[in-house]
Amino acid sequence: MAKMTKSEILSALADKTGVQKKVVDQVLDALAELAYAEAKNEFTLPGIGIIALSERPARKMLMRFGPKAGQEIDVPAKKALKFRFAKAAKEAILVPSDDLAVVEGIGPKIAETLNRAGIQSFNQLAATDVEKLRQILSENQLPGDPSTWAEQAALAAEGKMDELKKLQDELQGGRRVV
Repeated sequence: MAKMTKSEILSALADKTGVQKKVVDQVLDALAELAYAEAKNEFTLPGIGIIALSERPARKMLMRFGPKAGQEIDVPAKKALKFRFAKAAKEAILVPSDDLAVVEGIGPKIAETLNRAGIQSFNQLAATDVEKLRQILSENQLPGDPSTWAEQAALAAEGKMDELKKLQDELQGGRRVV
C-alpha cells in the first residue's frame, strides 16, 4: 500500500466517522498544535504512542571514519524528540495475522473480508461484537453465522486447540446444533 496523503487520510477519517472532511482537518490541526505544545511534558496519542522531549547530555565520541578517524571529539548536549509506540499499535502493526479460517464457519473469502475490515488475529476476532461481524458479512454479501466465532477465536488465541477441536465437533457449519 502506498503512503497516504493528508487528503486521503482526511477522506478516510471522514468516511469512517461520518464527519465532514473540513471538520476532520480542523481536529487534526488542533491535535497537532496540542502535541507540539505539550511534547515537552510528554504527549500521549491514545492507542498510537507517546511524543516526548529528551535531553541528551554532552559526551565524547570516538570518530570511526573520515579525516578525524581515531580522534575523540566533544558532542554538545542537545534536546531530541522521541516517539514511543503504544503496545496496541505494536500489536496491530507487527503481530502477524492469524489464519481465521481455522474457525469453523469462516472460509477463505470470509477470512479475507475480515482481514480487510481490520480483523486479522484471533484476539481481534474474539473481541469483535457479533453484530459487527454480521454487518461486515452483510455489507460484503457473504453468508455465515458468526455467533460462535468469538468463542472459537478465544480458544485459538490461547492455544487451546484440543478444546477448540472439541467445540468444533459439536458445531455444524459454525453453528450450535440444538
